Amino acid sequence: MAYKNMYIMPIKGVTILAATKGRTIKEISQAVASGISVIGESRVQELLKKLPDLPKQIRIDFIGHLQNNKVKDVVKTCFLIHSVDSYRLAEKINQEAQKNNKKQEILLEINVAEEKSKFGFDKKSVFDIFPKIMDLKNIVVKGLMTIAPNYDNPENSRPIFQELKQIKNQLESKYQVYLPELSMGMSNDYQVAIEEGATIVRLGRIIFETKL
Repeated sequence: MAYKNMYIMPIKGVTILAATKGRTIKEISQAVASGISVIGESRVQELLKKLPDLPKQIRIDFIGHLQNNKVKDVVKTCFLIHSVDSYRLAEKINQEAQKNNKKQEILLEINVAEEKSKFGFDKKSVFDIFPKIMDLKNIVVKGLMTIAPNYDNPENSRPIFQELKQIKNQLESKYQVYLPELSMGMSNDYQVAIEEGATIVRLGRIIFETKL
């Protein structure tokens, strides 16, 4: 069964990441056959179970909350870690990347909406911790990530995405760095996120549950 091309057709300057938590190898393979080239897993155990059977040509990112004791497997497996939410976690990733002779690309997760149920750096304290993370030799900070609240109206997410982009711009200006990636927007609000500068959108339901 084919997936609606409108949801996975290339968008200039935007990486469409298929969020594959709970999806079968068959579902993932169908999405890849329809044009998806990047997937995002959010549970390490599930990722490792699927890994031998995943299509070999895809890029695998990690998008879920990452515990320190799972870092080893993610560094060995994943291209980009979207969810670095503490300096301690960044240190652990750096250590494992060094062991693997790898420069691990990461995004810093920012809790822009200040939700108590969400992980991420405080949007103010990230400015203090940023230079310490940049000093870690086997980490490459590529940008920022956020998860907006699950609003009924996607327009309510717009200020969240605008603020994340503003934080990115301020970090770039203050520390004279280039942060090319903004991972923001999911199935319910990805169009707004793209309008506000998203370079990666994380889509699950709209890919896997909308079929011709």
